[in-house]
Amino acid sequence: MSKKVKEIQLRRPPVITIMGHVDHGKTSILDAIKGSDVVAKEAGGITQNITAFDINFKGRHLTLIDTPGHELFSNMRKSGVLMTDLVLLIIAVDDGIMPQTREVIQIIKDNNLKTIVVFNKIDLPSNNITKIKSDLAREGILLEGYGGDIPFQEVSARSKIGIDDLIDLIFLQYDLLEDIYTPENTNSLVVLESYKDAHVGNISLCIVQNGEVNVGEYIYSLQKGELGKIRSLKNDKMESIKEATESAPIYLSGQKDFLNVGDTIIFSKSKLNIEPQQTNLIEQIDEFNEEDLFAEKSEVKKLSIILKSDTVGSLEAIVSALESIELNNINIDIFKKDLGDISEEDLNTAKDTHSIIIGFNIKASPRIKKIAQSMHIVLMIYDILYRLVEDVKDAAESLIPPEYIEIDNGRAEIKQVITLSNKSIVLGSLVFEGKILNSSKCKILRKDEVIFEGKITSLKHLKNEVKEVATGTECGIIVSHSIDAMEGDIIVSYIVDKV
Repeated sequence: MSKKVKEIQLRRPPVITIMGHVDHGKTSILDAIKGSDVVAKEAGGITQNITAFDINFKGRHLTLIDTPGHELFSNMRKSGVLMTDLVLLIIAVDDGIMPQTREVIQIIKDNNLKTIVVFNKIDLPSNNITKIKSDLAREGILLEGYGGDIPFQEVSARSKIGIDDLIDLIFLQYDLLEDIYTPENTNSLVVLESYKDAHVGNISLCIVQNGEVNVGEYIYSLQKGELGKIRSLKNDKMESIKEATESAPIYLSGQKDFLNVGDTIIFSKSKLNIEPQQTNLIEQIDEFNEEDLFAEKSEVKKLSIILKSDTVGSLEAIVSALESIELNNINIDIFKKDLGDISEEDLNTAKDTHSIIIGFNIKASPRIKKIAQSMHIVLMIYDILYRLVEDVKDAAESLIPPEYIEIDNGRAEIKQVITLSNKSIVLGSLVFEGKILNSSKCKILRKDEVIFEGKITSLKHLKNEVKEVATGTECGIIVSHSIDAMEGDIIVSYIVDKV
């Protein structure tokens, strides 16, 4: 059989993903290539979000994707290699193969990714490069000269040693790849990260996969369907641009929905018919059922969390990390997860659901902090993810299951039972103890026997709806269900409080 003849096309710029263990110098190498100071901007010197940059080296362009090195970002790193020609596996020669190094090696093997091993910090005296090369062979990474064909480069990001040689090696290896780029019919982008801007709205960091994307084009997600139209495009320097071509990293705005790491966006000058395939990562609040709270098994402790983050990628990583925590008889429940700063709505939800609020790389205004304090709501904000996870684990381990007690507000005696034309039943009553509260829980007693439990749905005094009725006052009470009440029955208004 004859081989299929490929059409010769101009190659797009290579897309390179930088991966490796935390603190092995991935962002420092990127900093050396870019001539910027990315590391200084990272919390704790650790990359917290996926970023991408366009590099112009001697007239040739390449796109570098920087992925977080901490173990919490495993899913993000896997998403970062969705559109990758080469992986730079960064290993610090003073440290060697570490847990995240092995994790990256597994990703490389699973995806059959072309790789360049970069040995960083070669100017340090504690240089174990010979041993590391042997260790890599045991991990299945066979370097040139060590029984394999995987190239490597020795560099020092701090001293700028070997950086130009590394870039030359990247282009050499890319030019040797057998696959020749042939554009597909479908114009598409790959989402690397998403976040919310208070002024602009939803923003997604994307790599152009196929075609030339322009401002004003319609955008669709294979996962969520129609998203709207592109309102603005920005390059990696956050400069406004009108269009972008293959491999370019861009910041896209105009989408009406949040996009998840790894989502594919289709763009077109005309409208398309694309049906959504799955739901959004950002979950809506489940309806809170107070009865479920009391139905929980007493031996199982529960830590309920409202989680707010700056980007979808970080949110995904935090959720994955928290869900992996295994503790006996303790359930970590992420009741709500969303993007953006902490709001008063979050506080009210936390109060209703007895949740703590955890934020990552977001803000809580002084007003929100003051309200949270007055509402006795635990509010914790972090910029280092592993510290967040450690604190949540500590909180869960020390969790004492809450106890709930009923506190009576007041009692009223039913003087008259009135059936209205709409079949609603009004209990004409006289408050003789405490006060009756509108919308509170209630019981109806007949000779100290409970004949009804429910909620007061309406409380009236002289035909006016009121919030409460005090001792010695007559009122009309309507409860949540139809009942067979009689004159002389006692209505007890009460609340459920946590001890």
